[in-house]
Amino acid sequence: MNTLFQPISIGGISLKNRIVFAPTSLGGGDGELYRAIAAGGAGLIVMADLSVVPSMLGAPSLDSMKYGDSFKSVIDDCHRHGCMVSAQLFHPEYDVEAMTSLYRSKGAGSPADVRAKLSESTAHYCDELTPSRIEAITEAFGTAARRAEAMGFDMVQIHGDRLIGSFTSPVFNHRTDGYRDHARFPVDVVRAIRREVPDMALDYKLTIRMEEQKLGRGGIAESEVERLVPLLEEAGVDSFHVSLANHTDIQDTIPAASHPKLAGEACFLPLAQMVKSCSSKPVCAVEKIQRPETAVRILDQGMDLIGMSRQLIADPSWPQKVQSGCQEAITYCLYCNRDCVQSLRGGQPAGCILHHKPQSERSHKTCISND
Repeated sequence: MNTLFQPISIGGISLKNRIVFAPTSLGGGDGELYRAIAAGGAGLIVMADLSVVPSMLGAPSLDSMKYGDSFKSVIDDCHRHGCMVSAQLFHPEYDVEAMTSLYRSKGAGSPADVRAKLSESTAHYCDELTPSRIEAITEAFGTAARRAEAMGFDMVQIHGDRLIGSFTSPVFNHRTDGYRDHARFPVDVVRAIRREVPDMALDYKLTIRMEEQKLGRGGIAESEVERLVPLLEEAGVDSFHVSLANHTDIQDTIPAASHPKLAGEACFLPLAQMVKSCSSKPVCAVEKIQRPETAVRILDQGMDLIGMSRQLIADPSWPQKVQSGCQEAITYCLYCNRDCVQSLRGGQPAGCILHHKPQSERSHKTCISND
């Protein structure tokens, strides 16, 4: 398991191992899961969904320093365990002000009605933005990155889906100006961040549409990866985190064990390999990676980092148990999407159905912490 626990440098930071808690919306989570995952031995945590503009219904964002103390508290606790922390920056793919007003309106209609209106906003938002508004959003990414650096984050990750995913997809981008080029907006965002934080580690979550399997709607097409990746590197990206594009059924982007097209471990690995083939930077592979031998095999095949989400929610101490030789004590994720994905849909903190079972049913051996 040596390769899994070898340090790696990204930009100006060094990770103690190759294990990343992949960006995961935690609903109403208060940072305790991040703290547990850091204590369990992960090398990097990506705090997900930090908007560069005011978020809908008051979710934590980086449009101001309002949440600075809260973020710093979690970051400091993660650092005590030698775990680095990245801020995932994004802009919503819909009209935030309009949708916030709708949600707060007494006449908003049923939840299905609201979802339909949000989907309609997403379908047109990219096309309706004026060039001056796009430039303001681009600069907002840079300003948010500067705030993240001031709060103590070690890295920022650009969320290549959401609004950026709309600009990179012909499903949503029907513009006739310079932004019809799918690379224009993401490259401008990278440059804006680099102007504000020239020395901060910069990761890019590259979301890809599977053209043959018809999976994903936002995000870049497989056929455009070879062109986009070098442009992002030239603009200042230090590493890539590769996943399936969103704007689609959540059961595709967070596939359950029973998914008909995305079965088995490491089901997004071909996408990461596609990026690695045209990149000189570290690449993180994600999705349904849970067995230590699978993680090592992926690294041995040329990947640089292993992204885990549901498995680390099921067992935050997975890294520590693997490094200590206590694999038989690992609580393995069932990929049932019950208390994790279903909780997030309801805006509740992420949980795990396995946490309701007695410890005796989850493992047969305990490990001594090395921390």
